Amino acid sequence: MNEHAPLNRGPLTGLKVLDLTIALAGPMCTQRMGEMGADIVKVEAPGGGDFSRYSTMAGVTKFGDATTFITLNRNKRSLILDLKSDAGREVLYRMVKDADVLVQNFRPRVASKLGIDFATLSAINPRLVYGSISGYGEDGPMKDRPGQDLLVQSFAGLTMNAGRASGLPHPSPLYMVDVSASHLLTEGVLAALVARGITGRGQEIKVSMVSAIMEMQIQELTSYMSTEAPPTRSESPQVSIWMEPPYGIYACTDGHLALAQVDLNVLAEVIGVPALKSLKASRPKQTDSAALMQWRDDIYNAVAAKLATDTVAHWDELLTEHGLWCGPVNNYERFLGHPQTQRYLTTMTHSRGGEYRTVAPAIRFSEQPAPALRGSPRYGEHSREVLLGAGLSTTEVDKLIADRVAVTEVEKA
Repeated sequence: MNEHAPLNRGPLTGLKVLDLTIALAGPMCTQRMGEMGADIVKVEAPGGGDFSRYSTMAGVTKFGDATTFITLNRNKRSLILDLKSDAGREVLYRMVKDADVLVQNFRPRVASKLGIDFATLSAINPRLVYGSISGYGEDGPMKDRPGQDLLVQSFAGLTMNAGRASGLPHPSPLYMVDVSASHLLTEGVLAALVARGITGRGQEIKVSMVSAIMEMQIQELTSYMSTEAPPTRSESPQVSIWMEPPYGIYACTDGHLALAQVDLNVLAEVIGVPALKSLKASRPKQTDSAALMQWRDDIYNAVAAKLATDTVAHWDELLTEHGLWCGPVNNYERFLGHPQTQRYLTTMTHSRGGEYRTVAPAIRFSEQPAPALRGSPRYGEHSREVLLGAGLSTTEVDKLIADRVAVTEVEKA
């Protein structure tokens, strides 16, 4: 039995996926499918492969790779193949004949230049499901701009929905657009596989990061287009200009407390600030933007002054007891140490030897309650194995490696 065969008997067992992705959105999509049982072959380029192997977060590495790589590429096999060469493309074409899914996140038109676009590959395998992620889509004036998360957040208006009017725009510190795009593409690929079971034909699924962030903002964008006087940032530190106060984060004597949607009348009674009742009653009309900004600041300041007098635990217990939605603001140390969190973490073993803690698969299946997980592949770890498994002879594989069209881990230097 092949020791690197898929470990899981999950819902995607038996599916073969060619992963031509880099960075975050594409690799997270294919990793998710691997956790569900699919056989994922990650096709990387000679000269270093996926740049997330060496593009670190704060310089953190593990087992010779950046943690950005090992957390997004488990349950995959690594094949190093030069797709810019005729010989490399021919190998990919042979693999496509037997593949179920191919995923790539090149910039628009790169796949066509390489000869690995949907039209070309679907002619080889009409059952192929072909997924792609781009930054801004395949047409329009922004199509050639880099699809980087912070840049897309800024382009799409998200960064102006929080913070102070006198402060800088307020981006998310997470790669939230990449993560959302990865989920959308996974959903699209799975839907196309269902359709293929009916029609016998594959199809192409396209997701852009702009479409992902627009879907995330569907409430805000629709509300903006439905009002003549949309809200703007005021001087209190807003989590979202679209949410009614006191929605936000407040300082206590020993930390911070988050308040979600709460009734101001109830809050006024519980924390002993009766002025909140009159502030609620005096809500300006939606068209009076200046008055709304001042009203929001007055509420925030009144609540902030009171919550600053006691501890997070005191207010959390008191407000929760009265049905008011709140919660402590944790750092990673407190969050990862909380007993609620442990069920969503897992310990991985890497093929270089050693263990590391990371996030467990988010989706659970009753028929697959604890999916088996294998650490991310070393660069070119499975090149020879994958090529032989694709039907190439030992002589053909030896020649590809000798010609540097394919690279194995021991021969990469």
